[in-house]
Amino acid sequence: MKRYFTMSLTLFMFSVLNAVTYLLLGIITGNTAFSGIFSITYPLQFVSAVLLSFFASASNIRANREDNKNCVSTGMILGLIAGGLIFGIVAIFIDNYINFMNMDPELFRDFALMAVGQLFLAYVNNLVSEKLYFEGKDKLGNICNLGFIVLNLVTVVVPALITTNQIIVVLVNIFALLIYVAIWFGFNIKKFKFDFKIFKNFKLESLTIIGDIFMLLIYLFGFSKAFSFGEEYFVAINFVNLVTDPQWDALSAINKIAKIDISKSCYNYKSAIKRSAAITAFYIAICIILFFSLFKVYDVVLEIGIIYLTIQIADYIVNTEKSNVQTFLQLEYSPTKATLINLTCKAIRTVMSIFIISPFNTNIAQISCGVLGLIIFEIFRFRNFKLDKEGTLQRKIVTKENKM
Repeated sequence: MKRYFTMSLTLFMFSVLNAVTYLLLGIITGNTAFSGIFSITYPLQFVSAVLLSFFASASNIRANREDNKNCVSTGMILGLIAGGLIFGIVAIFIDNYINFMNMDPELFRDFALMAVGQLFLAYVNNLVSEKLYFEGKDKLGNICNLGFIVLNLVTVVVPALITTNQIIVVLVNIFALLIYVAIWFGFNIKKFKFDFKIFKNFKLESLTIIGDIFMLLIYLFGFSKAFSFGEEYFVAINFVNLVTDPQWDALSAINKIAKIDISKSCYNYKSAIKRSAAITAFYIAICIILFFSLFKVYDVVLEIGIIYLTIQIADYIVNTEKSNVQTFLQLEYSPTKATLINLTCKAIRTVMSIFIISPFNTNIAQISCGVLGLIIFEIFRFRNFKLDKEGTLQRKIVTKENKM
């Protein structure tokens, strides 16, 4: 239980401090619209997630299973190059991106560029922390992540208090983070032989990779449509994102710990569910407290905000079981079937997010497909596995009589 809370709290604090950074940026500059950069660049978080799964998580799972550290360093170097190219392209065409999200490039350009730089450097930092977590160095991984986000907060807020020049704020922030990340990255790259298996990495993390690609499409097109309904919906969406996104980041520890335990052959399903439920309840409580404490400060229309919040909480509850089951089936049953289930649900969610004509389009699609995915994963679990007295999932023995 301690490990769940320690890792989830680290992820939670990372996300909270990121949200607070943009909140304070809006207050200090005298233009609270800048807090909306959090939601404008929100889809790009899933670019980082895809790259991290493919180059880091999969490589670390291979390292544990094959006792081969070469693939970890190889993945980190290739991940650095791929991330630099992708985020570099986004930075070059930042005006086009902001326009697509139905926002004003003249207003948001400088700080949007800063947000893109932060996302890239946070991704590189996560290449390091992912390695540390899989090596069992949780404390060091937590220090790496928390140090990054605290530095990010300080190097945005302090320069913004000193000068109104946005370019100076951006440069101070990006260069400070660059130095920090370069030091951590340099100390964690060892001499290695090139070892990268494209198809094996994809197979191990195909469910997560494809899921995050669809999440990118969902929020890229879905938020663009939702924002077009007017300022009151943009304000509510951004506020609920600021409140709930840290909880989602914290709850990603459920999936991460399941991967680590399964890769080390020490996963206990019954214990995992109990611990997952405990941390989910904890973060739901925090979410509700934050919402009702701050919604007036943000001038959120209460009825609209509650609809967004309720759907997020419902999906937290669904995620408690779903994260464990889908990760287990991905690694211990069939990566192909698990990926197809996830692919189907995310495809449906993407279509719903794009074509539902409502400011709640992404939320309606989110909870509908979350429940659908859970039902399908549970069917496969009950058909192919049984829970023993110790709480471990064991594959059922299929006999001719069973088939008949």
